[in-house]
Amino acid sequence: MPIHLRLFLAILGLFFFISCSSSHSSNDSDILPDSDTDDSENTIDDDTDSEEDLDFIDDSDKIPNQDADQDSDSEKHDSDTDTNDEDYGPLPDNCIEVYPGKANSRLCLGPKKTNVRCKANPAENEYVTVIESDNSLGNIDEPMDINDDFVFFSLNPKDKKQCFDGETYCPNIYGCNRKDEYVYEIVSSKFMHHFFAVEGDIIVFNVVNGISPDFKSKIMLADLKTQKNFEITKSWGSYSQMQINFPYIAFKDTSDQLIIFNLETNISTKIPNLKCWDYPRIYGKNLVCRGRYDDEGLSKDELNETAWLVNMETFKVSPLSVFTYEGVNLTVSDNFAVFESARDSVYYSNAIGKLSGMEVYSFDLKTKREEKWTPEIKEIFKGNFTLPSFEYPYFSYVANETEKTSTGNSYVLNIETGEVFELFKEIGQWWPYIKDGYLLLGGYIRNGIAKLPALPKLPKNADELCEDNNPCTDNRYFVTDGECHFIPNHERCDDDDDTTLFDICIEGVCKGFAGTSTDEEMVLVEAGKFLYDGKEYEIEKPFKMDVFEVTNGKYAECVEAKACVEPLRKRSLTVLNYYGNPFYENFPVLYINQFEAQNYCNWLGKRLPTEFEWMKATWDGEEKTYLWGEEKPDYEAYPETFYANTTRGYPQMTDWDVVEVGTFPKDKTVGGIMDMSGNVSEWTTSEWTESLCDTPPCFGKFGSDLVVSKGGGYFTGPELKTRYPRTPWTHSFYTGFRCVKDIEE
Repeated sequence: MPIHLRLFLAILGLFFFISCSSSHSSNDSDILPDSDTDDSENTIDDDTDSEEDLDFIDDSDKIPNQDADQDSDSEKHDSDTDTNDEDYGPLPDNCIEVYPGKANSRLCLGPKKTNVRCKANPAENEYVTVIESDNSLGNIDEPMDINDDFVFFSLNPKDKKQCFDGETYCPNIYGCNRKDEYVYEIVSSKFMHHFFAVEGDIIVFNVVNGISPDFKSKIMLADLKTQKNFEITKSWGSYSQMQINFPYIAFKDTSDQLIIFNLETNISTKIPNLKCWDYPRIYGKNLVCRGRYDDEGLSKDELNETAWLVNMETFKVSPLSVFTYEGVNLTVSDNFAVFESARDSVYYSNAIGKLSGMEVYSFDLKTKREEKWTPEIKEIFKGNFTLPSFEYPYFSYVANETEKTSTGNSYVLNIETGEVFELFKEIGQWWPYIKDGYLLLGGYIRNGIAKLPALPKLPKNADELCEDNNPCTDNRYFVTDGECHFIPNHERCDDDDDTTLFDICIEGVCKGFAGTSTDEEMVLVEAGKFLYDGKEYEIEKPFKMDVFEVTNGKYAECVEAKACVEPLRKRSLTVLNYYGNPFYENFPVLYINQFEAQNYCNWLGKRLPTEFEWMKATWDGEEKTYLWGEEKPDYEAYPETFYANTTRGYPQMTDWDVVEVGTFPKDKTVGGIMDMSGNVSEWTTSEWTESLCDTPPCFGKFGSDLVVSKGGGYFTGPELKTRYPRTPWTHSFYTGFRCVKDIEE
């Protein structure tokens, strides 16, 4: 058990002994004082009772009586479920009554040995089933976890007498002992314990008091060595999907609100505005989850399915990736957040609602750079990569390479060497999760554990060990070979030459470009005023804007000059060999993030536009819904009134994808700028706000971590007011860009 947990529990136990021997009344449920009772913004609020704050309760002597309403709820519940004809006998030291005085609510803590065998010690790169489905105890459930002594899992008992009357689902927590390979009972009661997490000798688990109108739950923390339980939450809601990484425990309430409990300070913090749909995952001081951010000044719709990062020390919430269906099955480890993304997905033509083309991306928390980790797609319907997990240097994923999305093999990649291990066969959508050098697979149908090749952990001073003072390399320490590696990067630099407007790292050397370009295929946009939702705005200086979105062919010239990197992916939505294919040379370049788009423009002595400049150029000073006026595109009358390459909302359109720039003559401004209602949405440099602010520059909620993608497109609709919040480091198949150029006075 980690020394910090041992020390914490020793101090906590002493404090409980002193507290329980004091003059607290039987109704006092605040055993530990709150460290900051005035923090109404961050601590959990309850409209009816301040005692609803998350405080430890010493369950070693029985839970103290709680308020009258809570006792009433308990009696109501137990009057329906208590079986008085059972003789439970005296309460053992390792047991508590979750509802004091109710023998039927007894919860006992093991480990208690059974006569069922199991497997917990696979060889390297070997997969073993931990417990067979025909065992005498029960049916395997999820999740799974591991420590030095046990592989943990939950089982729904075959003997339904162990459940509340009439119930058929009441999983208890078990463990396969890693020394004798017998199954041990870890947590047992008539309640449901279907979520849990383990660190060292500490287990955190939920206690759900039956499936009934009274559905409520608690979260308990227990020490497996001392067999002591402590309640973290009281019975005022349902709590689930917890994670522990000392000193933090993260979990969700009934409304998916994220809550963080600090074991060192005894303070619980409800994160304002953030709701997590899936498991929160924590490592060190960082937490990641997929969910929704609701706040005044932010679009609720666009921030509904995205990946978020929470600093558990400061409670600051930051976006990780804001695009369509981002952040499915996230994990975080060391300096990386890893997530599955549907931004690249396409629908199977013969299976409505099923997707292909899922990918796994990482986000470097230090450099804010995104990287794709899954292999290139072989064919359009052979490359569905899902369910990522990461523990440096190993990255795991499931590859569904056929249209049968219920199948798929599990793979583990060493990101330092590129070596790939194939482990679980045809596991489908069950999530294998890496922890402590093992890959765990907990599911209703299958369970198992595989051992990865043992490697040392990344040293805390790895960055210092590998510092070479070169701004053009990422300094990386590889645990696989114990050596430093200097990975080329493509960040901005300074070549100390004022005549070069654009400096960039090329092959480890900082090189400058003069940024000379012609005004060919650019249109003058005069300074002046324009309307937006009836408000008047003004652009003070004239500028020139590209007639067309930047194409594959134009961008390739920058790549050839080594001033730009290739697109993150070479495909479009439906075409795998898109970038680099002469047939698509005059189509908009895709999979370019905002930084890379800015680099391209700078290379030519140009820049990306602001949202205000984009609107001024589009409307020619006249507010309108579409580039051609107010007539809504109608797919039934196509092509007579379908004026732009836009398909959202028009279900009879098929083969959604980009087209050659300038294809639609009516998708053109008065000045001659093309494709602003269709084709692709476009990067700007403006920070995201709910609406245009009255006086630019506008400063967004998340600063430059969330910027505006502007305009209509084939995937986003034709309206000129269309604007989306996007993380600038993110690449996609439906966002491109065009450049503007300042006019020298």
